[in-house]
Amino acid sequence: MVSARSDTDAVAAGVLDLLALGDAPDLDAVLERIVRAARRQASARYGAIGVPDGRGGFARFVTSGISERVAATIGELPRTHGVLGALLEEGPILLDDIRRHPRFSYYPAHHPTLTDFLGVPITHRGSVLGNLFVSGHRSGHFTKADARRLETLAAYAGVAIANTELYARSQRLAVVEERNRVARELHDAATQTLFSLVLAARAAALSTRDEDSRATIVGFEERTTAALQELRGLVHALRPKSLESDGLAATLADHAEALRTSGVAIVVDAAEGVRLPLGTEHALLRIAQEALNNAIRHAPGSSVRVTLRAGAKTVTLRVNDDGPGFEPAALPHTRRGMGLTTMRERADEIGARFAIRSSGKGTTVTVTVPST
Repeated sequence: MVSARSDTDAVAAGVLDLLALGDAPDLDAVLERIVRAARRQASARYGAIGVPDGRGGFARFVTSGISERVAATIGELPRTHGVLGALLEEGPILLDDIRRHPRFSYYPAHHPTLTDFLGVPITHRGSVLGNLFVSGHRSGHFTKADARRLETLAAYAGVAIANTELYARSQRLAVVEERNRVARELHDAATQTLFSLVLAARAAALSTRDEDSRATIVGFEERTTAALQELRGLVHALRPKSLESDGLAATLADHAEALRTSGVAIVVDAAEGVRLPLGTEHALLRIAQEALNNAIRHAPGSSVRVTLRAGAKTVTLRVNDDGPGFEPAALPHTRRGMGLTTMRERADEIGARFAIRSSGKGTTVTVTVPST
């Protein structure tokens, strides 16, 4: 029989392997491994691990012990309130009957009836990043030793989540820094060289008396001037846009330009002059980014079109791709990212209507928000 200690060591080794430098960290794989280990070590029938999204829901929620069929009948993911909220706010919870907890409310239809419960927060350097919990001990209750083992696993989960967030931030920073570096070099070197060539060609055209030579030099000056204008436009495009100073249309176009290197053909048709409250524009930008990321991830090689239109009383954002589409009802329930739910929640927060249409040919995300 494998001891709990050796099992924990094996999980640690696996987590370190999955987080090895050189590859993008696979957070879902790490969380799945940890939640399975939690069930084994605590002799639990059910286990789950959740990473809050900061808006009352979970950005990631990985379960173990519940089949896809049962998960599908339960429906929406839990929220970060009730006992799960207490777990995030107050620390470890060990109960023989979770239904007696003062913050317990109810189980949704088709949800397994859980009694004994053991949960611990996932922390890293003093910050709460999520929670890990199990239920259904074969003896009917968990022990303090089970709690200690769960806390060890939660520590690994904290490292994994923090590492993934750090990796994402470093990637974004690297892209911004590289774009700024290229922009500086183009501006300092290439544009100055082209500008000097334009002046030299102009001076040469004025000084020569040969008409054929003058025509050739003028043609050279015109081509060099056009190249200089194109280069200045490229330098401007390389500089990241600010939503607050540049507006939603320019920021959408800038973000799409940065994503074109992924191989997805993105066209942005955004009406200039659309101005909404900054919080509303921020939500629309995040929805567009999520929809674009989904297109890149699930419809590689497809064409994507982003449109932004202002009507008499509304502003409409639409992101459409011509990929293979998907069937929302067929999405896995035991391992779900919160992309679609997050977009819907962002729309709700700004009082917008949200709709997603997908079929065998393409997906369209539409958000309509009042402009007054």
